[in-house]
Amino acid sequence: MDDKCLKGEKLKILIIANSKAVFGKELKSELINRGLDVSLLDFESLILYDKSNYESDRYSSLFKKFKSVPKLSMFFRMWYIKKVIQENDFDVVNIHMSRWFYMIILPWLAREKFIVTFYGSDFYRTSDFIKKIQTILYEKADAITFTNPLTKNSFLEYYKDFESKSNVCRFGLKTLYFIDKNRKIDKKSLRESLGYNKEKIVITCGHNSTKEQQHSKIIENILKLSPELLGKVQFIFPMTYGNDLNRQKVKNILKQTNLDYIVLEEFLYGDDNANIKLASDIMINLLETDSFSGSMQEFLYANNIVITGSWLPYKVFDDTGVQYIKIDNIDELSFKLAELINSDIKTYDTSKNQKIISELSLWDNAIKSWIDVYK
Repeated sequence: MDDKCLKGEKLKILIIANSKAVFGKELKSELINRGLDVSLLDFESLILYDKSNYESDRYSSLFKKFKSVPKLSMFFRMWYIKKVIQENDFDVVNIHMSRWFYMIILPWLAREKFIVTFYGSDFYRTSDFIKKIQTILYEKADAITFTNPLTKNSFLEYYKDFESKSNVCRFGLKTLYFIDKNRKIDKKSLRESLGYNKEKIVITCGHNSTKEQQHSKIIENILKLSPELLGKVQFIFPMTYGNDLNRQKVKNILKQTNLDYIVLEEFLYGDDNANIKLASDIMINLLETDSFSGSMQEFLYANNIVITGSWLPYKVFDDTGVQYIKIDNIDELSFKLAELINSDIKTYDTSKNQKIISELSLWDNAIKSWIDVYK
């Protein structure tokens, strides 16, 4: 345990993460609610959010002029991250997503309690060469966290020596509270407020604009459906964050179709984020790789029928009895969609999912493991 904890003093914690994604932002909020002093540094912009959510652009303004320098921008990003750590007297530094370039400032990271948090893709999509050179990062880390046991075990199969410092720390999902708050609102009213069709089956395709969502393959399979079936469905593409180029590519593909579709581009939080889950009937989650999909859990919690890939590491969902549909190949999607559209989707049993997801991912249940790691 840290000396400050023993003396009853408050630890100063820095989380380095993407502030547009919910994970780091919600973790910061939940820790502050429990009395910890936590700041969040946005990895992209280098805006620093303190415990009162005050935005300091001191470091981002210094970094801005170097951001577009080819090949050197990451070096300057690391340089200013080092300055944030040096000048703010943090006791704990927690990097979200393991990246090799943190090795540039490893001596400064390792001066504090240093924690590496894996999201999943940062392990599964990393080359063997990069995995090897990152070993020193994990040797210097005081703790390494994973969102589920399967990713932790995959990591330990590759790196044999880090069992004692490896922990499963799940991210809670604040959207679950908003889903509960709005659950009794009539679905047609929700759809009207969102601009959705009130009568059709609503199918949500993916949950962000990254290419790993495989939108083009999903659309390709959707277009295999008969015009009669397609006439019964409105397709929603949430693309509120991720990759701008891929978002435009998907929008261009959709323009060439006759599908009834909506692309969501405004970032959603709170009630709005909950309502797109509650207004949907079916959710397609066919990522190339994943760890512990928060968005998919929110759709499950909102009683959607979820179609996902058997190749994704969701053993924890299987073990706890989550009810969803798995396909072995993305080309099976059109057959499964036809089957669902032709059936009465109200008869598909999703009743167990709400209780299971609440036990896994309500913040009240998830936060203790994080506090234990920080202390």
